[in-house]
Amino acid sequence: MKGIIDRIEDGKTAVINIVGGGSMLIPAEQFDIKIHEGQHLKITFEPDEESEQKTREEIKNLQEELLKRNEDQE
Repeated sequence: MKGIIDRIEDGKTAVINIVGGGSMLIPAEQFDIKIHEGQHLKITFEPDEESEQKTREEIKNLQEELLKRNEDQE
């Protein structure tokens, strides 16, 4: 995917127009590079399976805790 930085609002948020349609707002602090208006970007996404699994486990633990609380109140 490719995008072009349309503008940087208040020096804090990059507004990126996606080639082919759409746009994204990304906090400028998220970039590891110096960015500027008109800059062309290659945009890639990749799954973070480790983070996803950790979140699933946290949710499962919270659900179990809530169920246990509910059972204890009955």
